[in-house]
Amino acid sequence: MANELLISKDERRRIAVGQDLDFPRYTTKIMNLANHTSKATHRGSVGSLDEILAEFEAEHPDATFEEWVDYYNERYNGEAKVQRAAKKTHDMVENMRKAIDLITYDMVEQWIEDLILYKSYMGFDAREVIIPKLGRELQVGSKLADPKEMAEGISGYLGEQPICLRSLKHDEGPAMYEDAGVPVVYYEETDSGGYRVEMEELSWKLDEF
Repeated sequence: MANELLISKDERRRIAVGQDLDFPRYTTKIMNLANHTSKATHRGSVGSLDEILAEFEAEHPDATFEEWVDYYNERYNGEAKVQRAAKKTHDMVENMRKAIDLITYDMVEQWIEDLILYKSYMGFDAREVIIPKLGRELQVGSKLADPKEMAEGISGYLGEQPICLRSLKHDEGPAMYEDAGVPVVYYEETDSGGYRVEMEELSWKLDEF
């Protein structure tokens, strides 16, 4: 006798729900992306299904799938929510269909280059992006530190003032190189892929710029 029993995803569905679903290749990936993008099944649209299911199971511990469907439909207006979510997802699929027609080989090549080359470099570009931007914001000259200066904790200069850049995500050190008088400028990457820079440490040096 075997030491384990394996139940496939399809068989699990057949046993629990009593039906098979056979979607053409790649269609579920597109529908899943469309659903995620449109937030069609977000809890604000269909309710918190985990909480609703827990409530249902507490009231009906031996219920069947059909009883769960009836419960959701009757108590939470489930049929209307399913239809609304289906329409939002389908609308997004249609938007994606139009977008797919715009994709050319050159566009794909540019996207792949961006993915492989630029996005892999993004973790190293903080100095090259933030220091020139600070210089423009403060209306002073800026330059990057050379390797020797970087070894001393200096990332670059705003005017004549050396500064040190540190990531909020990884930093555990002191707020300033006190002996060298180098203010630390903290930054973090935003969800959209840009940077958020804290300038408080520079405030006491602004009069010198």
